[in-house]
Amino acid sequence: LTEWDVLTPPRWVAFDNYSRLFHDSYFLQSLGNTARYTLLTVPASLLVSLLLALALNTGLKFQKLYRTLFFLPVLTMPVAIAVVWLWLYNPDFGLFSQLAGLLGAERIRWLSDPRWALPCLAFMSVWQSSGYGMIIFLAGLQNVPRQLYEAALIDGASSVQRFRFVTLPLLSPTVFFVLITSLISAFQVFDIIYTMTGGGPQNTTQTVVPSIYEAGFRNFEMGYASAMAWVLFVIILLFTVVQFVLQRRWVHYE
Repeated sequence: LTEWDVLTPPRWVAFDNYSRLFHDSYFLQSLGNTARYTLLTVPASLLVSLLLALALNTGLKFQKLYRTLFFLPVLTMPVAIAVVWLWLYNPDFGLFSQLAGLLGAERIRWLSDPRWALPCLAFMSVWQSSGYGMIIFLAGLQNVPRQLYEAALIDGASSVQRFRFVTLPLLSPTVFFVLITSLISAFQVFDIIYTMTGGGPQNTTQTVVPSIYEAGFRNFEMGYASAMAWVLFVIILLFTVVQFVLQRRWVHYE
């Protein structure tokens, strides 16, 4: 609710920052980019995490090794991962360009093309974050009583039916937790954007948190940056409340 440039005392401006915010095309674009990034990453990460957990919960050999390998990206610094993926996405000699060339496709400037930049970042993010959800889902799967599976098997339930009527309902609290944490993480994405694209090309990968950083620490508009942060907080809060309501109805229905 103030105008403050760090160097001088803050000046009360009431809701001027919010009025400016919702007429700022740059912020609205970053908000839209954040929404698209979230839609690309959260469902895909949730699905990949669940599939990995189901695969590793079947008595597979070398389970501990696989769990470690899939979880390693979560433990690695995001900036280090971003630097490695910058090489992978290099349009001249990167791995993905080489694979595209083998398939006869034209050279794609993965992070320089407005059509490809955000999906490429989302793909990398799914790879990096799926190990976290996998571990949580594994814990949830191992808490499902085996007697329920045996009873369903005796009743003639197929594997799909056992998953639909036994596994999924008992995993609903775990799904809810992973969904909420993934959603919050996606809305707060910063390091890979800042390291890999800087918001480009043509601001197509600029998200809300880098916009807050630029407003506060580059333009020294701390009041305006704080208003952005409050808007982001309210959006995340609303999504969390909606998920709480939907999760309760789902469990009641099951």
